[in-house]
Amino acid sequence: MTTHRYPPSALRGDYARAGLGLALTLGPAAMVQPGSGALWVLLPLALLFAVFALRTLGRQLAVVELGPDGVSVAGLGRSTLRWEEIRSLRLDYYSTRGDRTGGWMQLTAKGPSGKIRVDSALEDFVAVVRAASDAARKAGLDVSEATQANLGHLVIVFDE
Repeated sequence: MTTHRYPPSALRGDYARAGLGLALTLGPAAMVQPGSGALWVLLPLALLFAVFALRTLGRQLAVVELGPDGVSVAGLGRSTLRWEEIRSLRLDYYSTRGDRTGGWMQLTAKGPSGKIRVDSALEDFVAVVRAASDAARKAGLDVSEATQANLGHLVIVFDE
C-alpha cells in the first residue's frame, strides 16, 4: 500500500487566492452600511472564497491510500473505492491558457459505494491514475475519447 498527499507547495497559491478574495470582499463588507446593496454582492462572494479555502484545507488534510484492492481518500471526510466495484472513470484536463499549456488534470472514479476525486497536484498522481485505469480496463468499462487522450498524455494506454 502506498500513501499520497498534496504537497504544501502545491496549495500555497490556492490559499493565497482564498485569502486575497476574503480580504477583498469581507474588508469592504465590514465598511458598508448594514442593509446596503453592496452587501448582496460582497457577502456571497466572501462565502465563495470561504468555501474555496475550506476545499483547499480538505486537500491539505487529504491522505490517499492506494492498494491492490482499491483506493481511499481520508481528510475532512472519507471515501473508499474498491477496484472490483469501479463503474466509471474520467480523466479531465483543465487548461489555464489558450494554447492548452499549463493547467491540471482531475481523476474521478466512481463505484456503488463511493467516488474518488483527486487532481494532478497529488504526489505521484500518475500511480493513482494507472491503478484506476487498470481496474477500469479489467472491469471492461468504456471510457470517453477525452479520457483516453488524457491517459495517453500520461503514457498510459487504455485498450478496451
